[in-house]
Amino acid sequence: MKTFMTFPRPEFFDILGIGTFFFITVVSLRTVLFSRPFPEWAVYCLLVIGVLGLLVDGYIVYKTYFK
Repeated sequence: MKTFMTFPRPEFFDILGIGTFFFITVVSLRTVLFSRPFPEWAVYCLLVIGVLGLLVDGYIVYKTYFK
């Protein structure tokens, strides 16, 4: 019987980050393209966070799982 649980490596959680940043990016782009009522500064802030997050997490996932 095992006494310790094995946890996934930290890179595993970047997969969840990709989904989160993808969602933020899509919502931001939809808001910008279709002029939904959101403060403009918030939309651009979310867009920057989303794109940067996708790039960073995508790179980590690619390096960890596909290379």
